[in-house]
Amino acid sequence: MQVFAESGFRGATTRRIAEAAGVNEVTLFRHFKSKTVLINEAAKAYARKRSDEALPAEPVEPMAELTAWCTAHLALMRNSRGVIRKCMAEVEEHPQMAGCMRMGPEVAHDQLTAYATRLVRQRGWRATPDEIVVACVMLQGSLFSDAMGRDVMPDMFPRPVRRAGAMYARGFLRMLGDDRATQDGTERPGTTGGRTPTRTRRTGPAASPPRPVRGT
Repeated sequence: MQVFAESGFRGATTRRIAEAAGVNEVTLFRHFKSKTVLINEAAKAYARKRSDEALPAEPVEPMAELTAWCTAHLALMRNSRGVIRKCMAEVEEHPQMAGCMRMGPEVAHDQLTAYATRLVRQRGWRATPDEIVVACVMLQGSLFSDAMGRDVMPDMFPRPVRRAGAMYARGFLRMLGDDRATQDGTERPGTTGGRTPTRTRRTGPAASPPRPVRGT
């Protein structure tokens, strides 16, 4: 993937890849029948890294869990942005690469959607299935834009960088219906966790007297 990021699909010859890996070309072709197969396998390895940063099966501390997830995926995409940019630049000429490009994002999307669905049900928030999907797509899009574009357009994204994951997590939770999540994971006082508070009618001496009914 390093050779591919430096030289693109055409420039990443099997000879160069073999030299970088410290093996001969024959060994390379013994394991992988073509360069496309080799790149797809490398993409699968990248997708497995996305799986390693999985969210828990059951939400316990959503703000902390999502902050860790966002921060890990931001770091992973930033470290791989050379490869990602190269893939996006060459997918039109080499459409067979679209499949390997989808692997990582699809793994992350499945993780996030499953987690968000469980969280909404667990907390009794009002987000519909369609709204959950939209919130997940918006979060993934924000993380991707940050990882790919911060070095070019730093003023567009949350600062400082070390707090970006927490800020994205907080915005995501609020989209799902949580009005308690703050940037440090504490609960905002006087809130009801996404439910509309009920108004209590005042009684006693301080209450306003009833209005007289006309005609009586």
